Amino acid sequence: MKLVKYLSYLLLAVSAVLIIAFYAMGTPESMVSTILNWAYALIGIALVCMIVLPLFFRDGKKIKKSTLFAYGIFAVVILVAVLFSSDAALEGVTTSVEPSASDLKFTDGAVMAAGLLIAIAFVAIIVGSLKNMFSK
Repeated sequence: MKLVKYLSYLLLAVSAVLIIAFYAMGTPESMVSTILNWAYALIGIALVCMIVLPLFFRDGKKIKKSTLFAYGIFAVVILVAVLFSSDAALEGVTTSVEPSASDLKFTDGAVMAAGLLIAIAFVAIIVGSLKNMFSK
């Protein structure tokens, strides 16, 4: 577990150096790109950890099956969002660069997936609270 601790310190140190450099340089365009790329890297690391670590650090077959079941639900939500997403641009929105159809479909699918996941989380919170309330 010391590896995780040291890796966390390393990520925090790199983030702190980038933030200090960002403000010290007067927010040049190249620094904005660097900060965004670092944010993408951190999101990627978080996603990999979120997907892989529960499979290795949970005990028991039942918990591992429930983890795989949750991954399946997540995959179905993403698939439904992508299938129902549209590549049509919003009316009344003007941009200097016209986005491609695949960009519009990806963005629409991501927004739909986020909405579905928020709705599922909201329902799960309510159902869990009701279950705990009636079980006591």
